[in-house]
Amino acid sequence: MPTDPEPRLVFQGAAWKSGLRTLGSLAVVAIFVFMLIYGQETRRYSKEMGDIISIGCIAMFGWNAGFSFLRLCFPPELILTHEGFSVRGLRKAQLVPWGDVQGFDLVKQRGGTTVAGYVLKPGVKSGARDRSLTRFLMPGFDGAIAVFPEESPGYVVKVLNDWRWRYAPPS
Repeated sequence: MPTDPEPRLVFQGAAWKSGLRTLGSLAVVAIFVFMLIYGQETRRYSKEMGDIISIGCIAMFGWNAGFSFLRLCFPPELILTHEGFSVRGLRKAQLVPWGDVQGFDLVKQRGGTTVAGYVLKPGVKSGARDRSLTRFLMPGFDGAIAVFPEESPGYVVKVLNDWRWRYAPPS
């Protein structure tokens, strides 16, 4: 007798965005390496100051290129099951049960990015709730789901709320 498969929905991060960030960061690194090697003194900056700026930009954009490349190789995923949701990325995925979630809503972060945020019910223990960075970036929310799929964050919030209403145990 066949059994119905467990309901499961996976949103995967857009690979083209990570690829574009990687290429852009590598291009900027190449420009600053060129400036470091062939840079000259100008009226505005000495050669040493130009070298310091170049090294700082190479470090910053090199880190961004490395992180973007990792996201390209291991794209983040938002996984929805009948038990709850989890975000798989570079860190270990942790399942958040639907019964622990009070609701999902859009969060406009201080950087201008809009992501799906969630609020946990009072009394639920969470590592994200205790992080001061989470409280600073998203006041009033216990966590964010920053997978950045092709779908809009509004659609992701709608799907998350639908799954929560469908599978959360009645309180």
